[in-house]
Amino acid sequence: MPFTSIDLMVGFLVAVLPAFGLATVIGQKRGFFHSLVDREAASSRFHAIDGLRGFLALGVMLHHIHLNHHFYRTGLWELAPSRLSTFLGRGSVAFFFMITAFLFWGRAIDSKGSINTLKFYSGRVRRLVPMYLLSAGLLVLTALALTHFRLVVSPLDLVRQVLAWMLFTVPGYPEINGFRQTTLINTVFWSLVYEWKFYLVLPLIAALSRNKNRWPTAIIVCGCIAAFSTTQIEWFFVAGCTAAALVRLPAIRRFSVGIPATALALGCAAATVIYQPLIYTAAGAALLLIPFTIIASGNSLFGLLTCRPARVLGLLSYSIYLLHNWVLYLTSRLINHYIPVASLPKIEYWGAAVIVVFLTVVLSAITYRFIEYPGIRGVTATPANANDDGTVTTLADRP
Repeated sequence: MPFTSIDLMVGFLVAVLPAFGLATVIGQKRGFFHSLVDREAASSRFHAIDGLRGFLALGVMLHHIHLNHHFYRTGLWELAPSRLSTFLGRGSVAFFFMITAFLFWGRAIDSKGSINTLKFYSGRVRRLVPMYLLSAGLLVLTALALTHFRLVVSPLDLVRQVLAWMLFTVPGYPEINGFRQTTLINTVFWSLVYEWKFYLVLPLIAALSRNKNRWPTAIIVCGCIAAFSTTQIEWFFVAGCTAAALVRLPAIRRFSVGIPATALALGCAAATVIYQPLIYTAAGAALLLIPFTIIASGNSLFGLLTCRPARVLGLLSYSIYLLHNWVLYLTSRLINHYIPVASLPKIEYWGAAVIVVFLTVVLSAITYRFIEYPGIRGVTATPANANDDGTVTTLADRP
């Protein structure tokens, strides 16, 4: 039986609470994460965005937990018939894209279009690549283990398949060693391809936008998206760039911190669920631009986005994004070996989901400490308002 909207809301709450409880424990104990959150809170940053990342990472994870149930019922990994679930997944990824564009276009605005390209790409490689290689390596290792480490393809084909996954899936999503469910082991890598596309064009667009060329450049970019985009996802990068300009207006910042702005933000999010249920449209980007700008301007939704557990989850968000589907896949496969996942009562399925959430957060804390953070420390510091002081707030700091 599919989940109803009430089932989803209750289940999501049941799954989120352990994540916040665990994040509270991680953030309160004296030590690495405690001092890191304290430094983040004391610095000059877009603080509400820090906590927003944590909620977005949980949103994607809960979306996939629901899709996973749909998969075991139907055999299809596809959007389930739930607007709430779709919003948690696609809406969260859309916000992540906006965060990326917001922060890096904000830097371009502050530097008047001047970007140190070598330094920029060096920082992105240090930030994104180490954790990505670990997660892609886990996918490859899992596929090989599930084919019992017996080669069913030629060694050269296997090398090509592995390289495709290690190169951010830019060459494609080949099956590893003939394992047909390879793409289901981890379904999130596609979004990082869009991240890299944005990074590749950012220096060029910033250079073209110098002096008084900003509006002509914006018109050309929007025209290209409207004419050539097959996914419409690029509109969310445009929305993020727009928000970067809007938050620099004092009137926008003053309005955004009030209760009317909070109501407007929540209303636009609800309108997106109702009127743009597939999210990835120009209208969806326009609707989500409003709550994103309000949050980026300092609205913490009554402190929810700046509390310590949200900040901790924000730090772990990239690892959570890259690990949760792998944990979900293996946990579900193990359960299904003994009891069909499709036949689990709803309460038992959400109990399994709690285990997935718990394991993901624990593993993410470990990988952040020993995989992500060493790379972050190597990133050359930039102005504090750019949020690149050791905890870069981009999609890569989640997925």
